[in-house]
Amino acid sequence: MLTQLCYASSRVESRNDLLQDLSDILATARSFNQAHDIYGVLYYAEGIYFQCLEGEKDQLESLFSNISQDPRHHQIQRFPDHTIEQIHFKKWSMKYVNQHGKITKLFKAMGLEQFQPHQLHAEQMSKFLHLLLKMEETQHELQPRAGLTKRGYQNYF
Repeated sequence: MLTQLCYASSRVESRNDLLQDLSDILATARSFNQAHDIYGVLYYAEGIYFQCLEGEKDQLESLFSNISQDPRHHQIQRFPDHTIEQIHFKKWSMKYVNQHGKITKLFKAMGLEQFQPHQLHAEQMSKFLHLLLKMEETQHELQPRAGLTKRGYQNYF
């Protein structure tokens, strides 16, 4: 049975910096997810991870059990699971979406002053997931930028 499992958690400060934690999470997730036909998205902002995973229920339960024991996560809140007919994030074994102004605007439009996914009800969660999916469909390969203020910056993830 195909299932969608979403959760939010607070980042635990560790000896690693944020970029190292995100890099480690993404490398592990991409490898594991690809081998187990799990797809999803990770978004991080304001000290909070949000992840939505899609795949077979048994595989997701096993994965979530591991995530729950990951010392980088604190105050994990799992949202109600949904049975789905198809994988929405099929292109992503684990996609990282950079902190984005469109998401900030969405949360403000929903009456939230900052990124607080744990405050969302079902309809709002659906809008948030739709935006993450829409961003994936329209996101273009980033080109290195050069110039005085953007000296060759390239997206790390």
